[in-house]
This record gives sequence, structure tokens and C-alpha cells, in this order.
Amino acid sequence: MTGTNPQLTQVTEYKPSEDQTMKRTVEIEDSLDEIVDSAIEDVKAELLSYLESNPDKDETPCISNDLDYSGAIHEIVDGSVPIYTGEIDGLFYLYGSEFEQAFDDAGFEREGSWPSGWQAAAIYCYIDEKVREWYQNNADDIFEEWKEKRDEALNADDDNDDDISESQASV
Repeated sequence: MTGTNPQLTQVTEYKPSEDQTMKRTVEIEDSLDEIVDSAIEDVKAELLSYLESNPDKDETPCISNDLDYSGAIHEIVDGSVPIYTGEIDGLFYLYGSEFEQAFDDAGFEREGSWPSGWQAAAIYCYIDEKVREWYQNNADDIFEEWKEKRDEALNADDDNDDDISESQASV
């Protein structure tokens, strides 16, 4: 992502009369990193929840077919999109080209009926893209760590069962 400055100051000039110039300063809060990081954390939690509910898994779940079967990933990304016009406009001022690229890459067109506007849909596409990128790069490692812990717990249970069986046999 571009930019690490949490706020950007924009100066706009307008002339109320010919001999006066007035300046306005507008602050735009750059919340994109926090939005994407929060969505990623929620997807990670969804992955771990899915694995706990499906302990027999032997391969990394597919984000689309497994995790999003219930709509959970869509819900996470959709819930991450800002709803206030000012925040959407501010983010578009800072990241408009990245949002438009993600929107175009998803195959959407700006014309049509977008309940929250095409700009909110473009932000959705960007967040979804970043979440899927993260998943592609990290899900296998998370799955392998989970699988090791699961296997250790299963082996510990088997060892305890053997100890119980041995103690009952000696009675």
C-alpha cells in the first residue's frame, strides 16, 4: 500500500471576491491500512474457526469454496468497506487509482446500479484483493501450524488412553 502518513492536508483556494483569496485546509484520515489489516485478522480468525469445526481437514481450505461457502468472507470484506461518503471520498482521493484498478480487474463497470455507489464497490474489490493475496501467501503456514497442534493433541490423547488401559489391566 502506498503512503504511511496517517493524514494528508489538502489546500484549496477560492475567491469570494476579486481582491480576496481564502484558503481552506481539509484533513483526510488515511484509514486504509487499518481497514485491510482488520479484514485480514477477521479472515485469519475465520480460517481457524473453520479448521476447529472441520478437524479432519488434511489440506488448506479454499477461501472461496470452503471458507466463503457460508458467505463469511464476503461478509468480512463487505463489513470493512466504509459507509460514510466523506470517508469513501477521502480514501478515493488518496488511493483512487488502486481502487479503480481492483474494480476493473474484477470485471465490473462503473455504469449500473450500485446501491452504495461504484466507488464503495471499488473499495470492496480492493479489500477483497488484499485479503485473497494475504490468504494465498499465509494460509498454508497457518494450516500447517494448526495441523501440528491437532496432531500433537491427538497423540497426547492416544498416550493417555494407553496409560489408562495399562492401569486398568494391572488392577
